[in-house]
Amino acid sequence: MAGAELLTTLHRAIGERRKLRFAYVAAGGEDSERTVRPLGVTLRGQTWTLLAWCELRDDFRSFRPDRMRALTTLRETFVEEPGKDLATFLERALDARGH
Repeated sequence: MAGAELLTTLHRAIGERRKLRFAYVAAGGEDSERTVRPLGVTLRGQTWTLLAWCELRDDFRSFRPDRMRALTTLRETFVEEPGKDLATFLERALDARGH
């Protein structure tokens, strides 16, 4: 999936609150399979990042779309839960930076 098409797919899943499943290659080269609740997309420098609740880790994670493989938008939807939402993700990120 090309860059613009991938971002469109991510934005659509966020808007429809549909879970995503994909294979992911971490910076160190480790492979994993992830199912996530997509919460937002951000641009860090020149790199897009998906902000999500990861069901494997039962915690927030960020994923680079260029490291995703075999991305599938699932039929399964999710409802926003306290503590698993974008606002909480951002609060934790700011706390981690000492703000």
